[in-house]
Amino acid sequence: MADNVIKGNFCWNELATSDVNQAKEFYTKLFGWQTDDHDVGGFTYTMFKNGNEEIGGMYQIPSEQAQNMPPNWMSYVFVDDLSATVEKAKSLNAKVLKDITQVGDFGSMAVIQDPTGAVIALWHKS
Repeated sequence: MADNVIKGNFCWNELATSDVNQAKEFYTKLFGWQTDDHDVGGFTYTMFKNGNEEIGGMYQIPSEQAQNMPPNWMSYVFVDDLSATVEKAKSLNAKVLKDITQVGDFGSMAVIQDPTGAVIALWHKS
């Protein structure tokens, strides 16, 4: 993720997939992206890079979630106060699908569903 993220801008994209190897092959051939695998405590997280810039990530959908979670891309929006943003979203009739969660030393995230049913993630850097 770029260091110069701006509040309210999209800052990360993440692919949850049923087949990491097939997705790697597809996106590297389609866009020329490179991949870099990281062991993040029990599972592998793959970074997508375009040149020297990390532009997104990817992970294998856990087998216990595969029936209920189709492969999908999730977009993250940078916020300066995650707790306040989640509370504001709730006041605007959003549902919290994943409450505030710390992501290693990188930052914290939450996932909300807007009143129309669309899902989006919120991100705050540590």
